[in-house]
Amino acid sequence: MAVNAVMLEKLPPELSRRSLTDMLEDIRNRENFLRAQIQRYEQQYGLSLEDLEQRLDRGEGSEHPDWEDSIAWRNCLDAINRQDKI
Repeated sequence: MAVNAVMLEKLPPELSRRSLTDMLEDIRNRENFLRAQIQRYEQQYGLSLEDLEQRLDRGEGSEHPDWEDSIAWRNCLDAINRQDKI
C-alpha cells in the first residue's frame, strides 16, 4: 500500500510519510512472519487448526507439543485478523 497525501491529511502532523511507510513495512513483515508460522504448522500437522483443535478436544494428541502448538497457531491467526481490521 502506497502512502498518499490523503492518508497523511488524516494523521497527526508529526507523523511523516517516511514514518508511515516504515510502519507499513513493519506490518507487512510481521504478516509474512505470521503466515510462514501458520504454513509451518499446517505442514507439520497435515491438517487445519480446527481439525487439530477437535482432535485435542477428544483427548487425542499430547500437551507438548500439540496443545501448545495449537495455541501458538491460533494466536498467529488472531494476530493476522486483528491486523486486517486495522
